[in-house]
Amino acid sequence: MARIRSKNINPTGSFNITGSLNVVGTTTLTQTDISGSALLISGSMEIVQAMIGAEIEKAKLTIQGLGSLGDTGSLNIIDLGGFF
Repeated sequence: MARIRSKNINPTGSFNITGSLNVVGTTTLTQTDISGSALLISGSMEIVQAMIGAEIEKAKLTIQGLGSLGDTGSLNIIDLGGFF
């Protein structure tokens, strides 16, 4: 596997990766264009549980102002308004 150091990446413009990308740690995507999206996914996506130290973190998607969708064993609530 090739190793790329952060000093080898130009932080502006487009960057294409062919193959897999594995990020160890937190990843933050910041939208800078109001007419675009910070993250686009073409194809399938999985949100899975993780083992962090001796603890298991259940899979969960949290949307600010709405709530969370998660593992069926968790008490996650998403607010869909008064129409449902």
